[in-house]
Amino acid sequence: MRRIVNTAYISKLTNEPTGVWCTQFTVDEVMKTGIEELYAMAMEESGRVIPSEPSKKALRNFVEFVCDYYKIEHTVSYSIEYLLNKIDEATSSISHSYSISNEYIKPPRECIIKLIERNIERGHSSHENNNVIATELVAAGYKNRDIYFIFNSIYDEPGGDWGWYTDNPNKAGRQIDLIRSKALNRYSKDKLIQMNICTDKCGCV
Repeated sequence: MRRIVNTAYISKLTNEPTGVWCTQFTVDEVMKTGIEELYAMAMEESGRVIPSEPSKKALRNFVEFVCDYYKIEHTVSYSIEYLLNKIDEATSSISHSYSISNEYIKPPRECIIKLIERNIERGHSSHENNNVIATELVAAGYKNRDIYFIFNSIYDEPGGDWGWYTDNPNKAGRQIDLIRSKALNRYSKDKLIQMNICTDKCGCV
């Protein structure tokens, strides 16, 4: 069992404090200080607490270890959020829809909403428009059923092999899965202006 920092070590024979405290040291201190000096430092109650530094690399390695254990496919291009969702699905008897942290959710921009409405009225949407719409919806935290409803409203036909939606409203199309797995960002305002989807006068960012 790990000791609690800044607590005294207790003798198993006498059940009394040994005079040595559970003391935190930095890696630099351990590498540059002799064992006698470290032991002497532990003889005094310092009350010092060294804050931990979260390691993205350690997190990534741990998540990939769990993926290997559950035989979940992973590559360096897959985001941590996507892999955690896959782990959740693999370890639960209930299938969960993909979700992202609230701090990353960005409401759909007005110009994209208008693009969706135009394409629904036309009953058609280009591949690049679909990419714009899909990345926007994923960034907004839309669930599979919501994305299915929007694309099905545009095409009003079975999902087929295009990958934007499937015949199962709860199952994402492969294009949506790809966007999520690679954590692709939604299109920038400058790019939308180049595509004639947005204008300088639009209030979106």
